[in-house]
Amino acid sequence: MDFEEVKDGSKQGNVKKNRLTLIALFGIFFLPVIIAYSAYFVGWFDGATQNKGELLIDKEILDIEDFLIVRPNGEPISGKEFETLYWWILPLDPETCDEECINLNLVTLNQTYIGMGKETERVKQLLVLPKNNTLDTGKFPKAYSEFSDTGIKALPETHSGLGKDLPANFIYLVDPLGNIFMRYPLVDSKEKAPIRSRDLREDLRRLFKYSRLG
Repeated sequence: MDFEEVKDGSKQGNVKKNRLTLIALFGIFFLPVIIAYSAYFVGWFDGATQNKGELLIDKEILDIEDFLIVRPNGEPISGKEFETLYWWILPLDPETCDEECINLNLVTLNQTYIGMGKETERVKQLLVLPKNNTLDTGKFPKAYSEFSDTGIKALPETHSGLGKDLPANFIYLVDPLGNIFMRYPLVDSKEKAPIRSRDLREDLRRLFKYSRLG
């Protein structure tokens, strides 16, 4: 593929050529991921949709490295640390999800995690709160980030190139390549917790069965 600018060509022509090159590269790297997840979850192979969560890849692919997430000690979590494993990420905004809401969803996700049995080694979970939040979440793994009115604020230059914030108050499933590709609504009652837990386990185990990632 020729990355050199067109000699004696106009600046507009060079810009157009570079743009087409970027589109081609995007297709090379992300199209296989989109096809794979569509096959597993949308049901190309059996004619029926199977996923319990909302599949995001047919809309846009945000990357976990689009956001700066730091540990309680202030150390940034690098993108490398998200590789090789699946992650459940919970960006929760205490202004719209109060302490009872947060605790209910943390318990739900933690019980789901424990229910994975030996497969817990293939997934991690992480609560993300706004910076300077002092909520005690016990032993549940947590980190902090800068929040906007929407959710986790995107970095000025994003890995995905989309520059979009990650909406808060969802449970997100992140693959070992850093793609944030599925989400689930928060639980709003104890009665719904077992159903959400089952949905999370079913989707993740289906991924484990078919995917070579993680």
